[in-house]
Amino acid sequence: MILSTKLHIPQRRDDLVERAAITELLNKGLQRKYTSITAPGGYGKTTALSQWLQQSAIPAVWISLGPQDNDLIVFWSYTIAAINSKKPQFAEAVTPFLPSLKSGAFEPFISAMIREIDSYSDELVLIWDDYHVIDLAPVQASVAYFLAYLPAHIHLYVTSRAEMPFPTARLQTTGQMVKITIQELRFQHAEGIRYFQDCMGLSLSGDKIADLVDRTEGWISGLYLAAISLQRNGNYADFIRAFSGEHRSISDYLFQEVFSLQSSDVQSFLLETSIVDRISGPLCEAVTGQANCQELLEMLEQHNLFIVSLDDHREWYRYHHLFSDFLRRLFRQRYAGQSKALHVKAAHWLEEHGFLEEAVEQLFVDGYHHEASALIEKHLQDLRVKRGVLYRWLSGLPESCLAEKPGIQFLYVKVMVEAGQMELAQARLRQMEDKLSDPEWKEYVGTVLYLSSAVSFYRKDMGKLDEYMEMFDRHMPEGSYIQMIEGNSYSINFDTQLSFINDLHEAERYFSKWVKRWENRQEYPFVGFYYVTYSLLLYEQNRLAEAEVYVERVLQTKCIQPYGLILFGAAAVAVRIYQAKGDTAKAFDLLERLPSKIHSPDKSIFIRKIASEKAYLSLMSGSFDAGWLQTSGIQYTDTAPFASIREYLHLARALMACGRENDALQLLEIMYRFVDEEDRLWDKVKVVVLQSMAFYQKEDMTSAVMKLEAALQLAEPGTYIRSFVDEGAKMAELLREYIQQRQTNASRKSASVIYARELLLLMSDPKNENESSGTLITKQELKILRMIDMGLSNKQIAEQLQITAETVKSHLKSMYRKLHVNSREQALQQGREFQWL
Repeated sequence: MILSTKLHIPQRRDDLVERAAITELLNKGLQRKYTSITAPGGYGKTTALSQWLQQSAIPAVWISLGPQDNDLIVFWSYTIAAINSKKPQFAEAVTPFLPSLKSGAFEPFISAMIREIDSYSDELVLIWDDYHVIDLAPVQASVAYFLAYLPAHIHLYVTSRAEMPFPTARLQTTGQMVKITIQELRFQHAEGIRYFQDCMGLSLSGDKIADLVDRTEGWISGLYLAAISLQRNGNYADFIRAFSGEHRSISDYLFQEVFSLQSSDVQSFLLETSIVDRISGPLCEAVTGQANCQELLEMLEQHNLFIVSLDDHREWYRYHHLFSDFLRRLFRQRYAGQSKALHVKAAHWLEEHGFLEEAVEQLFVDGYHHEASALIEKHLQDLRVKRGVLYRWLSGLPESCLAEKPGIQFLYVKVMVEAGQMELAQARLRQMEDKLSDPEWKEYVGTVLYLSSAVSFYRKDMGKLDEYMEMFDRHMPEGSYIQMIEGNSYSINFDTQLSFINDLHEAERYFSKWVKRWENRQEYPFVGFYYVTYSLLLYEQNRLAEAEVYVERVLQTKCIQPYGLILFGAAAVAVRIYQAKGDTAKAFDLLERLPSKIHSPDKSIFIRKIASEKAYLSLMSGSFDAGWLQTSGIQYTDTAPFASIREYLHLARALMACGRENDALQLLEIMYRFVDEEDRLWDKVKVVVLQSMAFYQKEDMTSAVMKLEAALQLAEPGTYIRSFVDEGAKMAELLREYIQQRQTNASRKSASVIYARELLLLMSDPKNENESSGTLITKQELKILRMIDMGLSNKQIAEQLQITAETVKSHLKSMYRKLHVNSREQALQQGREFQWL
């Protein structure tokens, strides 16, 4: 829910000093990309901006930030809403990209924002007020990315009590930034004199005012409080003589002066309502039990008693930040016994009126954790998408609040996994496992085991993954809701499970085992995820007919159809299979029909990804439309993390197709660093293959051969095939060049040369382009072939390799099939032709 009051520019007060120097600096920001306004509370940051805007004719949008906005989706949702107020249709164009932030990948969304903003020619000022409440790393990274590509006619102004956490050095050195700090914001003597004499009507001498300015070090809130006290205190000299101390003690002293002059009813109202960040008449009535709260709020505003109206309808207000701090300290002293009841009343009203996050925050403020955890548990389904906020809340709960709340603990583990906190997630799961013997936890055993398997998967521990899945399957053969909780959304930050399994042979063993275990179960949609992964693995091994069986099962199994994530995954594999078999028309037809089958809250993400697959297919079939580069939502300058390596590989191909090899190589280098750091071999192979092709297209043969060799060495242990074969004639030419160079240098001969020859064999045989029978011989088969060349019988080979004679026969049949031969002699002939012997 967007709170419109957060988008209102604060109203200008009448008792303000015109500050020409500040105005000049803010005006200078209109010739810059970014203006930073940083100073502690009470130095007039917000006032200076709002005063300037109300004197300026330039269109501006404002977002008042709070702790609830410390979340990728929430933060950018408010920014979209603000810009949309000045640029109608902006939200309609950009909001479809918003769900992609669920996976933590912000590049497509920010790229879409930049592209849409750039389509407007008018200047616009965008203001984020109180940015210091934002500390989530993904938000900071997205802001840095946004700022890097912000068009020249958009001017970002940010106020904060702390230095900005995103990098600004480059902006400063290139003259694209205005920096306003405490040095510029503090009142000078002349401004102090005008303020006391003209705005506040105090007949103080210039010397006395200068003394006050010096004592407060130009702190505007301190001077404001002093002026209010002086209006009620006739003895100016005594007041100024007693006026000393740090800002906090000054404010406490002066607020006490103002506070003590109010009636007891008003004092009670101020203290009781100070516990809420923003207040309205009905909310105050729920907290205080008084019936005239709206009148009281309007009276406070008329008397300028440190209250700020948040809208034009006098519905929502907040107290001045420093006054709020003072009231809350006094509240804790005087109302310690009533605190919990008032917080619970406020939270209950906020929950009833749909302000769920504010309700939870209300209970966290003074540490009412049990009440907060109960509210979170009550609204788990609504809150589970608020990842940044959830992580902060759940990590702030004491163990006593989590101990008997399995639902919250599961959510906590899930958020940990999504945040990459695998050690913490695993430790939490171990604690939960210890409780599984308790009767009240019995129904949660399967969920604990499934989450444990997920952590093992991300940690690339295949042994543990298999172990946990065995236990889960025994306990819940019918499956669990948590398996499918994200099945119809797109919140994952990877393309395939194979990205996290570096041993493809182990992957084949694992997925084939579970596919066979589950394939005959009725109403078990989770198997669809494994069908997709297994079919992609089979496709990579060039076992096209087998791969097609499993994607067709996904596309035809009724219980899988509601899950868009599985359908899209299967379609992406099917497209490759059909293309490899020469049926491009069938591939395009599948992608055309796919959107009508997906009914997901994240459908806009799926539509974008389907468009990416269409671009890939057109690239491979020679009919690429370069217009996709403008609508893809991604750019070659994007930075890690990459939620979709596959989309960026498509982008690199598209850039190469447009003759932009250098841009493609720039992107591929960024991608390589990311997948290398993440230890994702599957993705690394594909990135390095494309690097070799880009260098080849640039006619940089030395670099192309070097990258190809690196790709072969990475891929050979896992017997990758389609990553190379799919590159077609150019890859065949590059493989020949590589083999020619290496075979002339005996010292450089390696297994990768044999591997290159096997790949070239597959690419040179027309049958292997359209049939699924072709695959590379394994190391064991190569050993057997060499023993045959030595004249050994099947029995002798079995003894040498310590396997049975039947196993030798099985290897021979497999080898014959791959080499398209029918006898030992023909196999030896092929082996000699390719220098394997």
